[in-house]
Parts: sequence; C-alpha cells; structure tokens
Amino acid sequence: MLDAHWAGRSNPHAPRFSFVAARPFLEFRSFGSRCETRLPGHRSAAVQYGNPWRQLEVLVSRYEMLEAIDVPVPLGACFGYWGYGLKRFVEPRWVEHAERDLDLPDCHLGFYGSFVAFDHVLGAVFVVATGLAPDGSSSAARARAEENFWLRRLEREPEPPPARSPATWPHSSPPRQLPGGTAGPEVRSTFSRVGFIKAVRQAQQWIRQGHIYQVNLSQRLEADLHLEPWEFYSSMSQAACAPFSAYFDFGDFQIGSCSPELFLRMSAQSVVTRPIKGSRPASSNHAEDKRFSSELCSSAKERAELVMITDLLRNDLGRICDYGSIQVPDLAAFEAHPYVKHLVSTVEGQLRPGITHCAALAACFPGGSVTGAPKIRAVEIIDDLEPVVRGPYTGAVGYLGFNRESQLSIAIRTAVFLGDRVYYGTGAGIVADSDAEAEYEETLVKARIFFASLSEATASAMPHHVVSADGDGGRSRTKWSAP
Repeated sequence: MLDAHWAGRSNPHAPRFSFVAARPFLEFRSFGSRCETRLPGHRSAAVQYGNPWRQLEVLVSRYEMLEAIDVPVPLGACFGYWGYGLKRFVEPRWVEHAERDLDLPDCHLGFYGSFVAFDHVLGAVFVVATGLAPDGSSSAARARAEENFWLRRLEREPEPPPARSPATWPHSSPPRQLPGGTAGPEVRSTFSRVGFIKAVRQAQQWIRQGHIYQVNLSQRLEADLHLEPWEFYSSMSQAACAPFSAYFDFGDFQIGSCSPELFLRMSAQSVVTRPIKGSRPASSNHAEDKRFSSELCSSAKERAELVMITDLLRNDLGRICDYGSIQVPDLAAFEAHPYVKHLVSTVEGQLRPGITHCAALAACFPGGSVTGAPKIRAVEIIDDLEPVVRGPYTGAVGYLGFNRESQLSIAIRTAVFLGDRVYYGTGAGIVADSDAEAEYEETLVKARIFFASLSEATASAMPHHVVSADGDGGRSRTKWSAP
C-alpha cells in the first residue's frame, strides 16, 4: 500500500498526484544477492541469485507500456523502497562493515496493475486499471475487474486502518528483543552523544587529509511502539506536511516516510533531482524563526556544502544524460517545512536513448545528499564510522511507472516499524569547519516529528537527557519528555 501525499500548490515541486495501491500481481525483494519473487496466493517465493538491479531491470521491462508514454500518471508501476544496502551492487568497492542487526530486505517492491490516483490540481480521482498479469500479458476483462474493485471501495464509507499483519514471507526471523523501557517514552540510539561527536571529528580528520570534502553521518533512534504503525505515521505526516509522504505495509514490517527531498522525478527522457543541504529549526517565535531563516540563507558553510552536492549530482546525471542537457535552474533556494528549514537546488537533464528509469536510478544510487563528496570515498567512510547498516534509511522510496512516469524521494524522515519497536534514522552533513556538537544537535532537530509522534506532544518537545551510555562509541538511551 502506498499513500503519497501532495503538499499543496505553494510548492511548485510538490507532486501533483497521490496514489493508493493494493493487491500486487507480483512482489519482489532482495537480501544481498538473494532475490525473491512471489505471486499472489503463493506462500513460497521463487529464488534467484545475482545483482538485484539487473533482476529488476528485467522485471520492469516485462511490463512496460510505452505506447501510453504521454499519460501524466503511471500506467501500472512497482511501488516500494530501494534500501541503502543496494549500493553494494552499484560500486564494487562499497562493502559493509557495520552490523546488520535488523532482518529487513535490501529492497521490497510490489508490482501493481491497478491503483487509485488523486489529482490535486483538477480535484479529480482516477482509477488506473491495466489488466496486467505476471507474465506481462493484459486483458480487458481483467482491467474491468480491477476497475470495479476500486470503484466499490471508493463508494464505501472509510474503514478504520487494519491492525498489523502477521509475517507472510518465509525466512523472516522474529524481531530482536531489546532491554525494556521506562514508563515514559525512552529512545535508544546507535551512538551516544560523545560517540557521535567522536565520529564527526574522525570524519573531519579524513577531510583534512584530502580523502573527501563532505560526508553525511547518521544515528538510528529506536523506541517502543505504543501506537499502530499507521497511527504513528499519520501523526508524523500531519506534523511534517512533507511533499513526499508514503506508507507501506509489507506484512511483517511497515515503513512510514515523510520525506521533504525529491531524489528523481522522471517523465519519459526528462529527469529532475532536488538535493537538500543546510538546516535550521523552525520556531513558533516569529523573531527567532526569522533569525534562523536569515542565518541559514547567509551561511557560507551551508551554501558551500549544497554547492558541492549539487555538483556531485550534476556528475551523476552526466553519466546517464545527453551531453549539454544538464541545467541547474535553482541553486541554494530557501525552502521552509514545519519543523525545519533547508537550502535546496534543482538539477535537470535529458536521459540518453536506451537509458531506462531503473538504470537511471541505479546509476545515481544512493543519493549524493545522504552520502557525501566524492561519493565513492564518502560511502566507504560511512561504512567505517556508523555501527549498524542503514536499511531503508537514505535509500529511495516511490515508484517506477511502466509507461516511464516515475518518482522517487530520498528515504529520510522515515520510520521503520518492526514487531513492537520503531526505528528512525537521522543524520547531518559534515564538512571541514563543522561544529561537532552542533551537528549532533542538528540530527535531533531533524527527528522532531519522530519525538513528537512518540508522545503526541508539541512540536517543540525534544529529548533532554541521556540515561545511559556504554562508552564513547557505544549506544545510548535518551529519555524523552516535554520541556
């Protein structure tokens, strides 16, 4: 299921359409080189070994409907997430040293021949029904059945969201049980505050030695889940008002993403990416809010960081786009969100003939704004410094349309619901003149919707003290309470 919310016409880069999809005719997921496909009604999955990107390329090409390439909505699509771990199949030097402590697929996608599209410009609702079958064939009778399925549901009164589903895929291990919490919300992290600051300073040492110019470091927060995943996601989504919100129920786990960042929007041969760098908190105090905005816009450091990443993405698109087609219509534009303010650039290009949307995604993966520059060495440093793998976090969320209408966001501001726990990654971009303590605080600012959803408190509520930490580089537990 995917629910991609449109943020409003005040943001010209926000999506025009929202989608709700159900009943995929095929599911795909990967664990390293193990690729699994499953048909509806089958408990067991067909297994192949190899590069997941190549497997996906074959699958997506089977369902392409290029005769309808000018339709603005996807005519059938694969919806889901492409996790950060798929980087191993993009660049051979990218290996994993961090602990893989959660049993999550690197990639999980549903292939849908039908879904509902909500047009926020026309105020209209469309049913997309292709009649596609797993073998790539399509039929008018199947399309009519899909259309009737959605029309019946659109006519019904809204139903309460379902409870979490039991595990449906084979090979799923039970969630890792962690130490119990206290009566109030308690947040554990893969880093203590001291450990994160130490990692920032190590990254800065590599910057001074000339290895990189910039790197994105993150911590993963973890807490007991006291709400149903859909309710928790709904709280996050309402607070964030993010242009690329999405919710997926994969049966044995769920993902709720409230991303502000467009990774790739592709329409036929046109491609757009909008990297975000530089952050300041939003404030309910008008004078303070104005000061934060002015500080962000005038910061030479923040602008330089975004310019580096913009140049990196120009290079990424340069490998897949026609020579001379790449443009930067916006450089370091100011953009405000309910909890945080950012600087954003826009990079556009035209895909070369023969470059599919799946190939374009693989070539640009993972996004430069969540890795660093130069990308290859930055990713290696991330693997050396972060204690656990990122999982879905900082991968991509969205869809590849069978008529080459595709859109993917960067999987930030994203919660993973597994068993009775919720996980949330948050990071900061590190450069030579970064203040290590300020970068740690920035990761908490970016997690404000997570903290607020944990306790259903106000937007200004933040974690306020550490109750335990096992050494400089160890994990910490942060007890959350309203100030």
